[in-house]
Parts: sequence; structure tokens; C-alpha cells
Amino acid sequence: MTHLRSVPLPDRRLDVRDLVPQDAPEAVVLGEVRARLGERPVLDDRDGSVVWVDIDACSVHRWAGGDHARDEVVSVPSPVSLAWPAAGGGLLLATADGLGVHDGTTLGPLTRPADMPAGYRFNDGGCDGAGRLWVATMPRDGSAGDGTVYRVVAGAVDADGPGDALEVTPVLTGVGVGNGLQWSPDGATLYLTDTDARTVYRLPYDPTTGTAGDPEPFLSFDPAGPQPDGTTVDADGCLWVALYGGGAVLRFAPDGSPLGAVRVPTPRVTCLGFGAPGSGRAYVTTAHEDGDPLSGAVLGVDVPVGGLPVRAFGAG
Repeated sequence: MTHLRSVPLPDRRLDVRDLVPQDAPEAVVLGEVRARLGERPVLDDRDGSVVWVDIDACSVHRWAGGDHARDEVVSVPSPVSLAWPAAGGGLLLATADGLGVHDGTTLGPLTRPADMPAGYRFNDGGCDGAGRLWVATMPRDGSAGDGTVYRVVAGAVDADGPGDALEVTPVLTGVGVGNGLQWSPDGATLYLTDTDARTVYRLPYDPTTGTAGDPEPFLSFDPAGPQPDGTTVDADGCLWVALYGGGAVLRFAPDGSPLGAVRVPTPRVTCLGFGAPGSGRAYVTTAHEDGDPLSGAVLGVDVPVGGLPVRAFGAG
């Protein structure tokens, strides 16, 4: 098992000030909602809604048809960092207490790895083309730690309770603040962000077995500048990287060449996600910052490319 901090980082780092054109499109605030820590907008193509979470407010938002005025909010007992469509219905939630499926009314039994420290919670994640969830952990207080990336699959039916048991396997250790677990369109490349290391890694990935090879730095940012946060891969195979503290989302080609940016009028940008196919719409989540009335907003922006289909958890 690879310890991420053992992977050497390049001496030369990207200066994001050179990567945000003055004429880049600017995302616009949608509605009055202000999250404490908004994250990971995901399209649920079963009903065309956009789902995102407010981690620190312990809440999941569902925007019917991607419309901020049609917001349905579900509260859960602990911080929730990810809400992902589940093949059996409902949403698979990554909460500080564990992983479980919420059917829209009730949160089912939770699974928490035995080796996960008590002071840690789940953070960002995503599903590969076979419906396997990869999800990272980090300290609950938001600091950098010694996090783990786990691979999660739906297991056999649990005879002691309703729903399917989850099989959780550690696959990568030494992650400071794990974010941005996403795949290339062919499934052969896995991207992983360590926000603390200010680096996006790429790993060769076998979509048949669900195993990853050795990580290598793909994009490394200036330690004195903004931090890379959530990422999303578009239909052209390009990677969109949210800049926490940078007020922008950057787009990179598969070879790492910069392809432009979206400007965001509040600095703590956490993730971009795409709306319905053909809509030309993307959504951007942000986090709260004292004194900034736009911080925590979810924003919308028109883009010339769509996202990849969202594979439901357990849909293999």
C-alpha cells in the first residue's frame, strides 16, 4: 500500500496568478443559501436534480432540475461530506459517523472502518465506472492529518439489519487532506488531490479490478498560493480544479496544459460539478469566510462542455 507522502514532489510549482485570464467567465450566485462548507455538486440523472452537501451544517441539498429555488434539505446527525446516487435507491452518504444510504427519509445502518481514528471523518470521494466508491478521510477539525483513501463496494445482504453491508478496503495512506477523486473518461486514470500538499496526483487505474497503480504528481501548486480542492473531469477528459483561497476554478488538458478558468467572486472555492447533459451549466460550491456576504454561496456558470455520466454507487 502506497504512503502518499513518500512520493517526491517537483521543485517547480504552478503559480495560479498566471492561469486565470482577465476575460475568464465569472460564476454568478444562485439564490440566498449560504453554506458553512459547501462541497461536491453531483448530478442525479434519475430525476435531473443537482445534489450537494454542507459539511459543517450536517445537511444534504437537492435542487430539483438544478433549480436553486426548488431546494429540498435533509439533515443528518453528523457532518456529511459527500452524497452520491446509489443504485438501490437513495443517496450513499459519507458522514463523520460512517457510510450509509439515505432513502430520502431515513439514514440506514452506518459502516465505519475499524482502523479509522476517532478524530477523523470522511471527506471527498467519487465512484468509478463500475460503481465503486473511493473516498478519503481527514481530521474532523479540518487540519492536515494522516488520512486514508478507502475503496467501498456493496457487499452481501446483512442478515442482522436492512440494506446491503459495505465492504471497505484501505488502498492509500499518508494523505494530508484528501479531495478530488475522479476518473478519466476511459477509466484508466484516477486523479487524487492532497489539498495540504497542494498537489493533484494521477494514478494508473484498472477499471476491471478497481485497483490503482503508483501515484505521480500531475499538478503541483505554489505552497504560498491557493490550495487545490475538489476536481471534476469533463466529457473531453479535461480536469477542473477548484482553488480554495483563489476565487477560481482552473481547467487543464489531460497532459496538464492549462485551458482557461472560471472566476468566482468569493475566494474559498471547493468544487465544480456539471448539470444535466446539454444544459451547458456547471455549479460551484464555496465555503464561509467571515466578512464576505457571498462566501458559502452556490454559483452557476455556463460552460462549453458537459460532464461525464455519474455512475451510481453499486451499479457495477
